[in-house]
Amino acid sequence: MTIDSFLIQLCEHCGMASDAITAEVTDTEDGKKIQLTVPEEDSGLFIGFHGETLESLQRIIRLIFQETPEERLLVNVNNYREQRQEKLEDLVKEAAERVASSGNPHTFQSYLPAYERYIVHASLAELPDADKLESTSDGMGRDRRLTIKLKTA
Repeated sequence: MTIDSFLIQLCEHCGMASDAITAEVTDTEDGKKIQLTVPEEDSGLFIGFHGETLESLQRIIRLIFQETPEERLLVNVNNYREQRQEKLEDLVKEAAERVASSGNPHTFQSYLPAYERYIVHASLAELPDADKLESTSDGMGRDRRLTIKLKTA
């Protein structure tokens, strides 16, 4: 069984018509990118709250199909990851501007998975005020929160 046939069968078991589903697997330098496209009204079933279900689906795919521990598998549903990255980049920009002007730190109230924390750290590093700001993660597991604050001298 291949990744794309597995995903299509999974969607069919969830009641979706096979002609409304596409699954593409693309080989990249460091692994595979898997793009699943489902009807928009069904996308939440595979994405979940803040991508939690998507992360679980990716873990299942990794457990079943990952050939070596070094190989990366990235699952995406209806371009959710790109949309989420844009939203996070906008949030980082707004938060960084507030922190730079007020001096008060900004803590993201909701949990961000590791991939999204990486996006925040990388986005902050690209901003004009990056030399004045830093992002830190505090806490463990689901209680982990990311904070943007002024660098201390």
